[in-house]
Amino acid sequence: MKILHTADIHIGYTTHGKLDSETGLNTRLLDFKRAFQFMTDHAVKEGVDVFLFCGDAFRDASPSPTEQKIFSECLKPLIDAKIPIVMVVGNHDHPFAYGKAHALQIYEDLLPNVTIFSKAEARDIQTKSGPLRIIGLPWPIKSNIFSKKEFADLSPEDLRDKIHDIYVNFLSLKSEEQRKNPIDYPVIVAAHLHLDTAEITENSERQTLFTKDPLFSVGSMAKPEFQYVALGHIHKHQNLNDTNLPPVVYSGSPERISFAEWRQSKGFVMVEIDEQQIRYHHIETPARPFLSLEIDVSQKNDPMKAILAECQGQSVRDAVVRVRVRCSDAQKSEIQLPEIKEALSEAFLLSQINVEVAEKTNRSREPALTKSLSINEALETFLEADKTMRSKKEKVMAIAAQLINEHESGEETSD
Repeated sequence: MKILHTADIHIGYTTHGKLDSETGLNTRLLDFKRAFQFMTDHAVKEGVDVFLFCGDAFRDASPSPTEQKIFSECLKPLIDAKIPIVMVVGNHDHPFAYGKAHALQIYEDLLPNVTIFSKAEARDIQTKSGPLRIIGLPWPIKSNIFSKKEFADLSPEDLRDKIHDIYVNFLSLKSEEQRKNPIDYPVIVAAHLHLDTAEITENSERQTLFTKDPLFSVGSMAKPEFQYVALGHIHKHQNLNDTNLPPVVYSGSPERISFAEWRQSKGFVMVEIDEQQIRYHHIETPARPFLSLEIDVSQKNDPMKAILAECQGQSVRDAVVRVRVRCSDAQKSEIQLPEIKEALSEAFLLSQINVEVAEKTNRSREPALTKSLSINEALETFLEADKTMRSKKEKVMAIAAQLINEHESGEETSD
């Protein structure tokens, strides 16, 4: 059985885009469409049994008609090939108000062979290779819990704990059912959740994002009765249970949203389940390249020469590029932005050039200076503290004394 596992498509983001003259659309909409079409074309080519989408179809729960059209067009090859489509509702798919339809609702209502998990439940999906049981865990919406009288008076922290317990207990129940009454076809989990050991950035150590939303452990998901845990919500592809079974895998997003993801590989996951054996691999999509040039010239004699050499040494065609230059205070006036722009003229889009001064002149008050000092005492203290002014101390003090005397006598000084 073959499953294409993806998530976090996020159609609707237009940051770092520009107008496409042929279609009239923002180029970022076309980027997300291209990545989505690549996945569905691959699914048809490989003859997958299920196209599994783990949440966040759009930027928000109110997609425009254009965004809905793009999503529908990308799904059409799957519909034509009669490939079952399974979707889990993500946090960006949910409306804020209780009772309103989520952004994916229309697809289950109008399209054949589409299954959507908008609440925690288990369903059997019929595929050309046999049945597949999917335990769906959509993003937990607090308003749905608040609407129940018994939970209405809970604090936000208690409500978060309640949601966590409901989901964990539900998974434990399903794993126990499978253990006591095993079925002879695969059981997988499909969820849009935040696991507490997920790596958010490209740092070598795993980092937990500070959040008010429920955090789940790998242990609560990785039950031995399940063959695979498919996750959405974190945009970086990773397996959080790589030394044990089942794999607990974030597919990652198929397209970059911001420079926070510029180093990340973008794509989806192909999963194969064969007689309870699991194999999976990540496949990259043709995502728009992002390039961040971090250039430190604070120790360079010719800062512009170093900057231009760095720019010209990069492959920037088709890329969204930003430049961050770090220089000394004295070098700042030498940084020529037009020359940097010219050096990067082949870039698809130059989004930002930022010049940061590495060490600014320290203008903080000398600790020894206080309001109780006279003008002469304060000036002498200042000159003594400044190494560059010590040799000129007597001359400056003499000039200052003359100016003070002329001011006190009412005389005006000449140029």
